[in-house]
Amino acid sequence: CEFISVNAQRLIPRQQGIELIASVPLIKGEKVFNKEQWGVGVSLTKYLKRASYAFLLAEYEEQRLAYRDYEVPMRDVLLQVGYMQPLLSDRGKNIFIYLGISALGGYEELNEGQRLLPDGATLLDRSRLVYGGAVHSSVECFLSDRLLLVLKAQGRVLLGSDLHRFRPALALGLRFNL
Repeated sequence: CEFISVNAQRLIPRQQGIELIASVPLIKGEKVFNKEQWGVGVSLTKYLKRASYAFLLAEYEEQRLAYRDYEVPMRDVLLQVGYMQPLLSDRGKNIFIYLGISALGGYEELNEGQRLLPDGATLLDRSRLVYGGAVHSSVECFLSDRLLLVLKAQGRVLLGSDLHRFRPALALGLRFNL
């Protein structure tokens, strides 16, 4: 009886994937996991040469900003286009560490578009279009030949925003490669 070794086809150039993520913004002075601060996203990936890939990521993030005894809602809808380059992997190509960059743009809404706060104060910051860039790092682990568990950290710089121009976040996701 002869055994034939079969190796999976992973990270093939032009292979595409879809990823669903849940994220939490890292806000100075706040708990990491807070039910008022969260985000979700969906990403389309396309592998390039040597396990690198390009991605298109649509994200929604919600935060609550403290003002006296009121919390001002802030919502961001962002679109990112980026590139990820592998830095390290294990011998079996099951776990990868990536580093990447992206350009981003979107819309930031403060206090549901209302300028007046409940106590009569006027909100000087306003809802507006935002743009900028981000640096990304991730640890990606193959659970099967097509399914990956992804742990990400990103630092976004949002120009055009009146609040928190640097916004770090952590994310956990699942990617299915087609």
